[in-house]
This record gives sequence, structure tokens and C-alpha cells, in this order.
Amino acid sequence: MTSNLRLALAPALMLALLSVAAVQAADADLPSPPAPERSDVGVSDPEAQFHIMLGEMAANRGEAGVAASELLAALRTVPDPALAARATSLAISAGNGGLLELAARRWLEIEPNNMDPREVILQMGLQRGDADEAFEQADAIVNGHGGGRSDGFRHVAVLMAQHPGKSDTAISVIKRLVEQYPAEPGAYYASALLALRYNQLDAAEVAARETVRLKADSRDNTLLLIGVLVKQGKLDESDATLDALAKRNKKESADLRLAYAKLLLESSQRTRARGQLERILKDSPKNTDALYALAVFNANDGQYDVARKQFQSLTQNLDRGSDAHFQLGRIAERQKDWNTALSEYEAVSGGPQALDAAVRRAAVLAQLGRTGEARATLAQMRQQFPPLAPRLRLAEGEILLEAGKPDEALAAYNDALTATPNDADLLYGRSLVHDRRGDAAASEADLRAIIASKPDDARALNALGYLLTVNGKAERLPEAKQLIDQALKLEPDDSAIIDSMGWVQYKLGRNEDARGYLQKAYAQTPDPEIAAHLGEVLWVLGQRDEARAVWLRALETAPGHQAVLETMKRLAP
Repeated sequence: MTSNLRLALAPALMLALLSVAAVQAADADLPSPPAPERSDVGVSDPEAQFHIMLGEMAANRGEAGVAASELLAALRTVPDPALAARATSLAISAGNGGLLELAARRWLEIEPNNMDPREVILQMGLQRGDADEAFEQADAIVNGHGGGRSDGFRHVAVLMAQHPGKSDTAISVIKRLVEQYPAEPGAYYASALLALRYNQLDAAEVAARETVRLKADSRDNTLLLIGVLVKQGKLDESDATLDALAKRNKKESADLRLAYAKLLLESSQRTRARGQLERILKDSPKNTDALYALAVFNANDGQYDVARKQFQSLTQNLDRGSDAHFQLGRIAERQKDWNTALSEYEAVSGGPQALDAAVRRAAVLAQLGRTGEARATLAQMRQQFPPLAPRLRLAEGEILLEAGKPDEALAAYNDALTATPNDADLLYGRSLVHDRRGDAAASEADLRAIIASKPDDARALNALGYLLTVNGKAERLPEAKQLIDQALKLEPDDSAIIDSMGWVQYKLGRNEDARGYLQKAYAQTPDPEIAAHLGEVLWVLGQRDEARAVWLRALETAPGHQAVLETMKRLAP
């Protein structure tokens, strides 16, 4: 299980051009609407005040379901929108669908022009497969959106993109919206976004071309079509379309090419992505965004000396200085230069990387044997940023595991799960620790607990499938493949899941199928553990020179990598 769990925790790839592609699957989690911290302001009815008092006392005890019930009782006599928002938020926290339905509908009765309760009801309709309910709310959101119908269509698409397990219902709703608004470019735009999210590429192309036909002068519409063409592999057409767009928008040419490069990279078109970045820098040598992106590209390719020089040239830049120091710290970590990494992370003075730099600093302290100092740093951060406590507890467990202290990591996860029971991320992290400690049964139990509460958690489905593949008996391989199949349907472009599918196919004796999956995974993410898998399959198929080339290339970027070395020793001593 080690490789695929580790891959799933790796930093995300560069942002996609299309915002919906970055939406994470979250079937069990609805967005929490804005709500006040307390609910008793401005309420004069004595009975309502009594229920509100009981509700807030329950909320303070962490009993969100009881609190939501009490606030709903108050709402029977007090039509207060803030109170309804608070009740809805608490019902979401409680994970109680019945309470959530009541709270959101009461909120909508009180504030029929507020889109927040409609968003909640829309997503509940999707979760239970109620296309009529979802369509009613989607239509209202489209027409009630503050940015107009065009933005409303996009917003609805993003909302419905969050439910991969209900893709058929979501697609049927968007089709009805297109039928209702056949002359609206925004409807086709939303349809293309949603089809792209659910990997229905032919449908996405048809919708994208229609939105361009209806509004040919729209840059966004053309970018959407380019995104679809890239996903389809129609790269010559996407290049030509991008070039024409850049020619029409010369002042924005660099930004357009940068966005296109990111999209190409996300689709594993690394050579073309590099070409776009180099073209930007040829035309605009001082474009810091392109230089930073190319430096990240080089670092990910293991060209550390080149990347280091590029990042160092950006350290004095006001916009990119902290980002550059953070990336220099990451390079130093990869090369196990712990003191340099510590110095670089300490130089991160602000910006979006500041929190990650502080966490990585704690990780480096642990690698230097200063575990107590690392844990104290994270404890102090939890006090400073209480809402981030679960994430920081997760980081603590990961850091201890990275530092080779699985027993301490297990204790940290156990403490964290006592404070936040059934947290999926913490359970997942603990499953990693169990695996490292050789306790496959405990690891399996944690992963099954996640799947029991979140059946569409692709990460957990993949991890359990991979665990059964590498640790289970032959009779468990069919279940392993079924789990990985489910994960792949949910996240078809995830290289960790593709790698798992390749490995289970190999274990089932389907070597040709295995090679195809593993080559695709390695092309997307040239990770040494994927390289170990791919090399083994190539070796068994008689392609021994190719296998050695894959292994040696992996060792160039990760010298001494255990999985690669062990595979080579076993097959090619």
C-alpha cells in the first residue's frame, strides 16, 4: 500500500485552466452556509429564546444535531433568517440529512430570494437522485444569481461537479437546463464543464463548440473548447486554436499561454507545456510567473541545479519571493540537505505558502532529530489557528511517520481521533501508520471505516484495493480490482489509481493490460515507485532493456530509492 497512499498525499499538480476540474469530490459534505456564531440576537419571543438557549448550550458541547433541533423548534415561531442559517449550518455539521432538509427548507421559506438554502437543497436532491428537485433549485439559482444568468449557469455546474457518484443525475439536470435555454451560451458552457468533469469528452466537445458558435468573441468560451480538445488529445487543433486566440488578444498572450501550459501539464503533455513556457520567456524574459512555473517544472523533473538557479533569481521578487524560498526548501528536502531546507522555510515571510512552510519546517526539525521542537511548533500553531487544528494534527502524524517514528505517529493519530472522531483524513493517515508498522488488518479496518461513511471516497477505495493487492491472498484480488475500478470511475485521471489498476492487473496475470495502465501512470507522474512497477512488468514481458532504462531514470531523480533497488535486485541481480 505504501506507494499509492504516499502518492495520494503528494502536493496537487498545477492548477487546471478550467476551475471545475479542480473541484474535489465531496458527496457527503455540503457547503456550510454563512451563519452567525450565536442565534439569540434580536429574538424577543420567550419560547424561542428558550429553545435558542438550549441549542447554543448543545452547540458548545459539540452536540450539533441537538442544537439544530432546538433552533428548528425556535424557527416555528420566529421567522429569523440568521437563525435558519445557523440551524442549517449545525445540521450540516451533525451530518443529519433529515434535520438538514427541514432547516434548509425553512430558511428558503423565510428568504425565498437567498441562493444559499437553494444550493443546499440542490445538492441534497442530487445525493438522493431526485432530478426534479435538483432541476427546480438549479433553475432558480440560474435566474437568481447576482452575476446574471451566465454566472448562474457556471455556478450550478460547479455545485453539481462535486458529486461524482451522482453524475447521471447531474448530467440530466444540465441537459434540461440547456433545453429550457437553447439560445443561452452559458447553458452550453455549463454543460461542457460538467461533461468534462465527468469525463464525457464527446459531449463536452459538442457543448463547447456550441457555446463558441453562439458567442465567438468570448475568450472564456474559446478557452473552454481548448481545454476539451486537450483532454481529447487533439493537440494540433488545440495549439492552433490557442495561437489564434493569443493573436487576437496580444496584451494577454503571455497569460493565455501560461494557462494553456498548466492545462497541458495537467494532461501529461509535458513537452508541449515546456514549449509554451519557453515561448513566453523568449518573448518576455522578465515574466516571473512563467519563470516560476518553468522552475517548478524543472524541479519536478529532477533538474535541481537548473531549478535552484531559477528560484534563486526570484527570491527578491515582491510577488514570488516567498514562493521561491518555499520551493528552494522543497528541493533541499528532496536532497536531504536539512539545514538548507530549514533556512529556506524560515525565509518564507508571508503569502499562501506561509502555513505550508511552517509545517515543512516542523518536518525538517523532526528529520534533524528535534522531534520535541517539531511537535511544539505544531502545538503552538494549533493554538494560533484553531480552525486548522485537524489539518495540523494530520501533519503531525505524517511528519512523525516521515521521521521514522511510527509508534509516536500512531499515538498522535489516536489522540487526534479522540478529539475528532471518524475524521476521514485522520483515519486515512492512521491507516498509513498501521501499514508502516506491518498491521495490514488495522489499516484495512480504518479504510473500510472511511468507505462506510463515504462510499465515493476515491482515495480510500484505491488505498484499500491496493492494500488487498499487495497484502491479500489471491482470492482477494477480484475484490481489490472492484475497489480500484470504483476509484478509477470517480477519478479517471489520478495517476496513483491508474498505477493501482496496473498493479492489480499484473497480479491477476494480465500483463499486457498492466503495461498500458502503468505506462499511462508513469507518463503522468514519473514517480520512482510507479517506475518500479512499470519496470517489473516490462521485465516479465521480455522488454528487459526498457525495464532497466525506466529503473535507471528513476534512480537519477531519486538515488537509493528502496522500491526501485529492491525490484532490480530481485529481478536483475
